[in-house]
Amino acid sequence: MSLVTISQKLDAFIESIGRLSAWLILALVLLVAGNVLARNFFHVSSVGLQELEWHLLAAIAILGSIYTLQQGEHVRVDLFYHTYSLRVKRWMDILIPALIILPFAIFMIYLTTDYALQSYGMNEVSPDPGGLPYRYLVKALLPAGFILIGLQGFAHLLKALTHTEQES
Repeated sequence: MSLVTISQKLDAFIESIGRLSAWLILALVLLVAGNVLARNFFHVSSVGLQELEWHLLAAIAILGSIYTLQQGEHVRVDLFYHTYSLRVKRWMDILIPALIILPFAIFMIYLTTDYALQSYGMNEVSPDPGGLPYRYLVKALLPAGFILIGLQGFAHLLKALTHTEQES
């Protein structure tokens, strides 16, 4: 399998993550609207549903950030980048994923995995009465999100290497 094919498959996978994030936004909007209506018109409130709002928001933030990185909409210093020559841009496109994105993702996976596993090991639940069980699921989004960021960084690196090879 060529580097281009691998990069395309990773991009397609990350795009599906972006679509999932978009659907989670719709679910969050409907959940919030339902909670507001239930509270104001029926004087009913659920701690579990309110916590679910926060869990969905966490998933949207993590999954959406990966898609944002793929689409090139993340925060970066374009002030200088657009003035560089094509050769310098290509080197930056190789070095930034290799020296920043991938090492950072690996480090964060290392830091967050124990956090999620500890939560799983004690079968952590919400401390609030009526709160959600399985708190480790939302905490598992952290290492999973950084794994996905690492995959996207790898896809960026493959694309940059492919472009460099084609120019040679």
